[in-house]
Amino acid sequence: MNRKDLKELIKNVINTQENDKKNFSEWDSLAHLSILMELEKRFPNKIIPINRIAEANNYNEIEKILISKKLVTND
Repeated sequence: MNRKDLKELIKNVINTQENDKKNFSEWDSLAHLSILMELEKRFPNKIIPINRIAEANNYNEIEKILISKKLVTND
């Protein structure tokens, strides 16, 4: 998955049409759970074990964590 794919996944979950990641402000807990569930579908058994993923409640934090775990490419 690349950064664009991640942005689209989150955008679909939080139902926004914004294209700039700075517009992905913090979301509510239901949206966060939905994002994690969608990521877990893409990466079975790899998302839930990640430390800090449950506390990452904005696009930048999730992107940074997933890039560090090599699940999202930095391109």
